[in-house]
Amino acid sequence: MKTGLLIGTAILATIVNIAAFAHQGATGVVMKRMDGMEIIGKQVKMMVPMLKGQTAYDPAKVEQAAKKIRNRAGSAFTELFPHGSNDHPSEAAPEIWDKWNSFSELADKLATTAATLKQVAAKDIASGNNNDADAFQDAFLNMLQTCKSCHQQFRTD
Repeated sequence: MKTGLLIGTAILATIVNIAAFAHQGATGVVMKRMDGMEIIGKQVKMMVPMLKGQTAYDPAKVEQAAKKIRNRAGSAFTELFPHGSNDHPSEAAPEIWDKWNSFSELADKLATTAATLKQVAAKDIASGNNNDADAFQDAFLNMLQTCKSCHQQFRTD
C-alpha cells in the first residue's frame, strides 16, 4: 500500500512543476483555485522528502504546511468550483458537478486529514524531542490518498 502512495506522492510533487504552465490564461475563480492548488502542492512537495527519509522530519514545518492545506480544504475548496467553471485552462473534470456529493466529501476529507496531520505535528512539537515520524508518515499518506482519489476522479490531464 505504501508503495502506491509513494508513487502518488511523486505524482503530486510533479503537479507543482506543471502548475505554472496550467495557469496561462486563467482568470477569476479558475485562477483562484489553481493558485490554491499550487499552494497545496508546494506544501506536499516540501513534506515528501521527510516522508522518504531524505530530510529530517520537522514537525514545525509540517504543522504550518498542514494548516495551509486545511485552510484551503472543505467548503473553502468547493466554493471555488461553481457550476460551469471548467473551461480551458481549467483541469476540472465535468464529473465534479455530476458527482458533487462525492467531490464535496473528498474536499471535507482533505480538511479532516490535513487537520489530523496538523495535530500529529503539534503533538510532536509539544513533546519536545519525542517526534513520532511513524505517526507523521501515516497521517501524511492518508492525506495524500485523499488527494490522489480526488485527482483520479475529478481532474483532467
